Amino acid sequence: MRVLLAEDHSIVRQGTRMYLEGMGIDVVGEAVNGLEAVRLARELHPDVVIMDIHMPELTGVEATRRIRHDDPDVRVLVLTAYDDPAYVHALLDAGADGYVLKTAELSQLYHALREVAVGRSAFDSAVMAKAERHAAPAESLTARELEILGFAARGMTNKAIGCELFISDRTVQGHLQNIYQKLGVGTRTEAVTVGLSQGLISLSDERPS
Repeated sequence: MRVLLAEDHSIVRQGTRMYLEGMGIDVVGEAVNGLEAVRLARELHPDVVIMDIHMPELTGVEATRRIRHDDPDVRVLVLTAYDDPAYVHALLDAGADGYVLKTAELSQLYHALREVAVGRSAFDSAVMAKAERHAAPAESLTARELEILGFAARGMTNKAIGCELFISDRTVQGHLQNIYQKLGVGTRTEAVTVGLSQGLISLSDERPS
């Protein structure tokens, strides 16, 4: 089995590599950010990519989406510290084949890796149960809320968004709170993740002039 590791924390990456190689698995490459993961997946054609969520340059969600688009035969196993339902739904939508928490035993990671490598899924049962409890469809966002969520996805602060839209940063925060409630999330990152996964916003959209 040929595996590509995508993880920006070197200690986690090195430890995972040592374990996998000790189990006879061929680790063909390491990526320290999302863009590098996409590039190496194209160049190395691994059987499985072990993918972190929070990485520089490109999130694990978008990297997974691009890798699966480039080559549907490449399997993606998410290895993360986060069990937020928003991330689970976003990664399912992006085409992830498995989801393992970093608190799991190494044997669980190995089992999940073997499962996804042969075409089966391997999702942590507790994580999936939590995701299913938060799977209710989101209430529709207004045009202004979608606009603000789009700016938030590009990393703009409340003050910068307010300047762009000629409203106060307090008004921006009020809109964000409405967005959180409608999407069933608690943070800006989760709202952006859900917005991208559901196609409500896109990072490729041009900013209004």
